[in-house]
Amino acid sequence: MKIHFIGIGGIGVSALARYYLLSGHKISGSDLTASGITQALQVMGVKVYIGEHQAKNLSEDVALLIYSPAVPKDNLEIKKAKKLKIRVMSYPEALGELTKKHFTIAVAGSHGKSTVCAMLSLLLVKAGLDPTVIMGTKLKEFGDSNCRIGKPVPISLTNRKKRKYLIIEADEHFASFLNYRPQIIVLTALESDHLDYYKTFNNLLKTFRIFISL
Repeated sequence: MKIHFIGIGGIGVSALARYYLLSGHKISGSDLTASGITQALQVMGVKVYIGEHQAKNLSEDVALLIYSPAVPKDNLEIKKAKKLKIRVMSYPEALGELTKKHFTIAVAGSHGKSTVCAMLSLLLVKAGLDPTVIMGTKLKEFGDSNCRIGKPVPISLTNRKKRKYLIIEADEHFASFLNYRPQIIVLTALESDHLDYYKTFNNLLKTFRIFISL
């Protein structure tokens, strides 16, 4: 399957792009500026378009378009995808689909998500549990990557314990983490943050309570 990512240079979006690339899919993407992340993806064989987003960046044989939550809905690549009836998903929606296919451990909180996610990932690796990891930082133990792929195993629809472990960072901005379906939540700490979206700390708390109920 061919998948196109808008905002592929973002730390989270790039991790998901790596996941699909390493899983055998053909990946392309676009970003406003070049970076070490986009250059690394290009070395891996990803076609990356740098500069203003343009409709021509999206080829007609793309089956799925995934975009960063920071990308406006009137983005020209998104508009073309909808016109061509290509499936369009936000990064949280796409990651949310993966959480339903694995035994997912989600690390959440105002601070320390990347650190705890890294520690937890390395613990599971050392324990021989071979987790898949999609995180918001690059880890030297993963070859300076923000993504690690565990070996595939048959997925049982009746026994969730047979599903491979997936460790993710659960970002609360824009209530993105409500798309995820974890079996375990590691919650670090909470304080007033992202008030451009939540307005008040109480609204943040209410949303975290909803997330925990999942």
